[in-house]
Amino acid sequence: MVYDISQGKMSVKKYRRFFYSLPEVANRPEEELIALAKAGLKKEIRQGLKKEEFATLDALFEEAEEVEEGLKETPPSSPRKRRRTSPDHRSSKRGRKSVTKGDPEDEGYGYDGEAATEEEGSERDYWKWMDMETDDLLKAQASDL
Repeated sequence: MVYDISQGKMSVKKYRRFFYSLPEVANRPEEELIALAKAGLKKEIRQGLKKEEFATLDALFEEAEEVEEGLKETPPSSPRKRRRTSPDHRSSKRGRKSVTKGDPEDEGYGYDGEAATEEEGSERDYWKWMDMETDDLLKAQASDL
């Protein structure tokens, strides 16, 4: 008797064609072929069969195809693998926002506890002056229209 006939990753339809193409099929009684084909089905398909015994090999394969279709519609019962998460509970696959703090050698550029330097204060005055000048120009242009 042949012991290594199994469905493997094949669909039931492919397994059926494979099974019938074997030379051993022609020389065995149908009861033996039914037992052999049933034993070679995937475990979840075998467990889903409603009958224990089948009158013909075709009847076995037809019911096995129905079970396979039902399994395709039903989600697997085994839990899916979860992505590993970092200590802050965000997925390690997701990009993280980087925190930019500037160059630590530069002083007075917004680090906590540091007061604004005189240079930074004069820079603010310059931009305030530029805003004022721009606003005055815009007001003058608006009044000319």
